[in-house]
Amino acid sequence: MEKWTELRTAYKLAKLGTLSATAQAIGVHRSTVMRHIDALEESLGIVLFQRNDKGYLPTEAGLEIMRLGEVTDNQFNNLSDRLQSREKPLQGTLTITMVNEVASVLMPTIRQYQAQHPGMRMNIIGDLRNFKLEYGEADIAIRGGPKPETPDNIVLPLTTVEIVLCAHKSYIKKHGHPAKANLQKHRFIALNEKPVHLPWNDWIYSNVDEDHIILTTSATQILSRALFSGIGIGGMPKTLVTTNRDLVEIPVGEDWKLSLWTLVHRDMINMPKIRTFIDLLKQQTDWEINPL
Repeated sequence: MEKWTELRTAYKLAKLGTLSATAQAIGVHRSTVMRHIDALEESLGIVLFQRNDKGYLPTEAGLEIMRLGEVTDNQFNNLSDRLQSREKPLQGTLTITMVNEVASVLMPTIRQYQAQHPGMRMNIIGDLRNFKLEYGEADIAIRGGPKPETPDNIVLPLTTVEIVLCAHKSYIKKHGHPAKANLQKHRFIALNEKPVHLPWNDWIYSNVDEDHIILTTSATQILSRALFSGIGIGGMPKTLVTTNRDLVEIPVGEDWKLSLWTLVHRDMINMPKIRTFIDLLKQQTDWEINPL
């Protein structure tokens, strides 16, 4: 902008009201302030200030210059703060809430995040409850099911996880190999609630006699521990089953896919610790987050 220096001087004069105060604020001589104002008024072809004994009073046009200068000045100050925060090493705690079955999806990003920012601690909350991001209960939430309709949160697609029924080899050794034809003879474990976004859990309640659902719990961690202990058949991500030699998939003719979403409160998305983590996640997906 050719007249930025003069505009800045006019903004300061409209705000401070006198040549002396303006000159001191921007570090120039009084005559330089007068020269800037005269040059700007001549360039714009309008009068920006009324001169009187008390100082310089802005006209309507002068007030417009003042508003423009205030907005621009605030933008520069905010830009300076953002740039400085990027230069400072990240320190503190990042809190993420998720169910433990999807933790493996985030672990590569968490490992990379902490390698780049060793001053950051991770607090992972494994719980089915929807934590309130607007109250600071978590910085980031990973949720499964249909896309969440939360107007105060930015919702970003993470990935899709395929879920299958499986059993531990120790269970099969004791109770025999489960098959679709003999499932009613086998023992199952399930969540005692029936979240709509966990259809495999609902399938167990719909297809297995109640007396064969021998363990229920509200905690997914306990469910996983029970499955790995050989107590019963349960649902797990297929990637986990195929990479664990002690787990055996039990085909039942169903195709369960769980969509995972990342939620961040819109007022928090540009906090350096949060935005840095989101940017790393973005590298692993096809997110389009330019509007943030």
